[in-house]
Amino acid sequence: MKVYAGVTGARLPRWLLADSWPMHNGAPQLATMHFSSEGLQCEPQQSAHQDYLSLHGALVLPAFIEPHAHLDKTFTIQRSPALQPGLLAAITAMHQDREHWSHDDLLQRARQALNWAAESGVSQLRTHIDWFTPDAPLAWQVIGDLEHPLCQIERVALAPLSFFANAADAQHIAAQIAVSGPDALLGGFIHSSNWDAQAFTHLMQAAEQWQLDIDLHIDEELNADAQGMRWLANYLEHHPFSGNITCSHSCALTQQDDALQILDQLSQQRVTLIALPLTNLLLQDAVPGRTPRQRGLTLMKEAIARGIPVLLGADNVQDAFCPVGSYDPLDTLFSGLLSLQLGAAFDEASQLICHPQAFQQNDFVIFPQADVASWPLRQRQRYRLKQGVRYGDESNGA
Repeated sequence: MKVYAGVTGARLPRWLLADSWPMHNGAPQLATMHFSSEGLQCEPQQSAHQDYLSLHGALVLPAFIEPHAHLDKTFTIQRSPALQPGLLAAITAMHQDREHWSHDDLLQRARQALNWAAESGVSQLRTHIDWFTPDAPLAWQVIGDLEHPLCQIERVALAPLSFFANAADAQHIAAQIAVSGPDALLGGFIHSSNWDAQAFTHLMQAAEQWQLDIDLHIDEELNADAQGMRWLANYLEHHPFSGNITCSHSCALTQQDDALQILDQLSQQRVTLIALPLTNLLLQDAVPGRTPRQRGLTLMKEAIARGIPVLLGADNVQDAFCPVGSYDPLDTLFSGLLSLQLGAAFDEASQLICHPQAFQQNDFVIFPQADVASWPLRQRQRYRLKQGVRYGDESNGA
């Protein structure tokens, strides 16, 4: 197995480079990257070194992150399609599909999804796992046992907010997550249909007591009266939280007069926003027989302007919530480019799908035939270079 000491001739995105990085013909000068056990050193292109991989201007990104997936639901569209448009009909369909969730069924579908993600260049995948009893479901253990040499899995317990109405129940759920390892998070589905401020308090208190990070499905609706994000912003101002919080969906912000104030408050906290363009475009403002009027996405640009970390996620793949999908972050990015009217795909928007730590971990996705103007659509061939070792064949896009 050949191990490269570095690469030369890499076309890196502008967002990854210092403002002082030299330019050539309006584009960043190609880079040479030196790998070591201490991390990465990057400089404008130097003469070729022995044992360095010559990229000849190939596009290079840090390995991808999939911050929001549902491995327990994936690949169920053929047997359990939603009978009507919208979020609630999809939830009903998935409740019905759960009768098929045996160990083998969950393992086969989740493993296929994980392989697809890793082949696309994903180095970290966070999956939400439905909890519909106070005790951990079968899928929690099945997916917890999954492994892939190129992709780490994080699990989030996705329980309805009503499960936290009793403080003892909240503690019981949190305790199970705490013993599941460092890659397990406490989650919750918070919606106007189940709103309960006391239950949300119990969720936050249980996470703090057990030192858990939180990842929420919150305000996944176009309802100006949705309380989740507004309540969370006010709570955090008065109750310091020691962990990190991720808020997925947050669609209601687009309808709320105080949305910018909410974002101002959250910008002072360790909060990350996740937009799910594929699924939210499909499920929000979904009325039979009518063209949707609203995009159904959260306020990404306003969050970015306030320094709030933001990412794009796939959400559901080939299930009742979203009948399409591929676990390829480039598909998610392309959807976001149009629906959110983002900036330059490679030089700006690509940071919304990249793992923040992958650059210093010497973990990259390389597009040998791509060019900036047509990426991410035409030249989709790629391979992985992790800690100097090349994985995948650029001829098949693995």
